[in-house]
Parts: sequence; structure tokens; C-alpha cells
Amino acid sequence: MRKQLFTLYFNIFLIFLGIGLVIPVLPVYLKDLGLKGSDLGVLVAAFALSQMVISPFGGTLADKLGKKLIICIGLVLFSISEFMFAAGQTFTILMISRVLGGFSAGMVMPGVTGMIADISKGADKAKNFGYMSAIINSGFILGPGFGGFLAEISHRLPFYFAGSLGAIAFTMSLVLIHNPKKETTDGFHQYQPELFTKINWKVFITPVILTLVLAFGLSAFETLFSLYTSEKANYSPKDISIAITGGGIFGAVFQVFFFDKFMKYMTELNFIASSLLYSAIVLVMLILANGYWTIMVISFIVFIGFDMIRPALTNYFSNIAGDRQGFAGGLNSTFTSMGNFIGPLVAGALFDVNLEFPLYMAIAVSLSGIVIIFIEKWLRTRRKQSQSS
Repeated sequence: MRKQLFTLYFNIFLIFLGIGLVIPVLPVYLKDLGLKGSDLGVLVAAFALSQMVISPFGGTLADKLGKKLIICIGLVLFSISEFMFAAGQTFTILMISRVLGGFSAGMVMPGVTGMIADISKGADKAKNFGYMSAIINSGFILGPGFGGFLAEISHRLPFYFAGSLGAIAFTMSLVLIHNPKKETTDGFHQYQPELFTKINWKVFITPVILTLVLAFGLSAFETLFSLYTSEKANYSPKDISIAITGGGIFGAVFQVFFFDKFMKYMTELNFIASSLLYSAIVLVMLILANGYWTIMVISFIVFIGFDMIRPALTNYFSNIAGDRQGFAGGLNSTFTSMGNFIGPLVAGALFDVNLEFPLYMAIAVSLSGIVIIFIEKWLRTRRKQSQSS
């Protein structure tokens, strides 16, 4: 099981390292091709949109055909997309590359999430999802720095490197990953229209809304963070890099060492509500802060709440999914992508009006998430009362 978990974690790390590699390289790359900033926005949106479209199918096919096959297909697409981007000379080629990259993420994510749920013991599942989120963070932390280092040699090298890593991960998956004997494939042995009528959609409403809300608020804040600190505190690229890296490290530490301990004493919904409240408070502190070091210290802790919510929400999805782990992973990935697609567009427009507005929006989104959780808990209580009477 350890070999399988390591391979699955490596695959997730690879996807998000590849995404992180793009951040410092794309501006130089686009300038080399004579493209504008608006073209960059289209490329980022194309990735998120294609991931959003393919994720439900990726999750369902993972349940139907086996998670190993879907993961391997996703890794092949990842390698192809990175090599295409590295060699691309036209905007059309870059667009196709980003679409394939989104398809890759939309297949690998639900496949890996579902398989981790399949092979994890009940007591270890929350901890393993916590590790997964920490590894995602690590990809985002290391990706920009590593991509910038490789770009010193050539701004195309990071994409060739990512494509090569994809080929290595595909080989490792082919050899080391095995579909568990007890797979979550019940109900997926035939393609039938009535298949989805058997799914209790009501249980997924709250986690789906929370996933969308979180992705929307977090992507909006993360996208504008570098511009925000640059405008407010006159941060240089080096300062921004320190702030993002420090915040990522703190988030990863909390996920690895504290997440599973919190989950022993709290339900997922209570934990998510507490983390959302923490995030809202720290964002208010960031708005009120002035001065280099005050903003830097707050930057180190501002991402902790959001980073702790990710594994809790994934664990909540898994617990209510039953024998449809791939389907739940697909829903998770779909609505994450939807939030990642819409959030930066809205936040960018707000930032042009006032640099604090994206933070106000993130605070409002966090508080709305708490309200959603309280409504869900109230409805549960009402249902229990009606059943007992």
C-alpha cells in the first residue's frame, strides 16, 4: 500500500508542480511570441474550464473502468500538453496544450482521490487526504521557484522538464499502481441512463456548494495576492516570493502535523466552519495592516485556514460518497475548477476599482460558507426530529 500511496502522491505533486512551473515562465514565454496579458488570461481560463468539463466524466470512468487506467491516461495527456507548450509557436497550439492539461488534471485528480480512499484504512483516510493537500501545496511552493531557475537556462525548459516528469510518473503508475481488490465500482458495470437516478444527489449539495465557494474565494485571493502586496506594501518580486513560500510552508506544516489531530475531535463541517472563520479574521487583519513586516507576518498565516479546509472537504466528500468515490472526486474537481475559472475574473475586475475589494469579496465568501454549514446542520436536525416523531 505504501508504494501505491507514494506513487499517487507523486502524481498529484507532478500535476501541481507543472501548474506552478508556469507562473514565472508564462510572461516571458508570451512576450517571446508577441502575445498580450489578455491572452494569458484566456490560457489560464482554458485550463480551468477544460478541467471543469472533463472532471465528472473522469470520476465516473474511474469508477467504471478502474482508477489506474484513468490516472495513466491523464498522465499521458499531461506529458503531451507540456511538450506541446514547450514546442508551441502559435497561440492555437498553446490553447490546445492548456485544454489537454486541463483534461489531464480532471482525470488524474478524481482517479487519485478515489484510489486513496479505496486503499486507506478508515482511521488513516483523513491523514492521507491531509498528506495529499500538503503535497499539492508543495507543488505550488516549489513550482514557481524551480520554474524560475530553469527559465534562466531557457524559458521553454520548464515545460520539457515537466513533460519528462509526466512520462516518469506514467511509468511508475503502470508498474506500481494496482486497482484494489475491493473497488468502488458498484452500479457502474453498465452504461445506463437510469444510473444517475440511483445517486442520492441531496447529500452532495452542501459539499458541492462549499467546494465552489472555497475555490471561488481562494482563487480570487491567490490570483491577486502578488499584485495586492506589490501595490499596498511596495513588495518586490523577491518579497512576494518569500511571502508565498512562507505561507505555503506554514500551510503544509499544519496539514501534515495537525489536520488529522483536529479531525479526531471535530466533525468535518464544524472544522470547515472554524477554518472559514479563521480565514475571514486573518483577511481583515491583512486589510488593516500597514508596513512591510506586519504584512509579511500575516502573509505567512493567511493561507492556513484555506489549506486546512481542502483536506477536510475532500474527506467529507469521501465519507458521504460510499461506493462512488470516483464520482465524488469528479464532483470535487469539477466545482473546484468552476470556482478557479470564475474567481480570478471577478477579483480582477474588483481590483481595478479598489485593491482591497478582492479581500472584501474573499471575506464575504468565507462568511457565506459558514452560513451554508449552519443551514445544513439545521436541516439535518429538522430531518432527525421529523424521523423520530
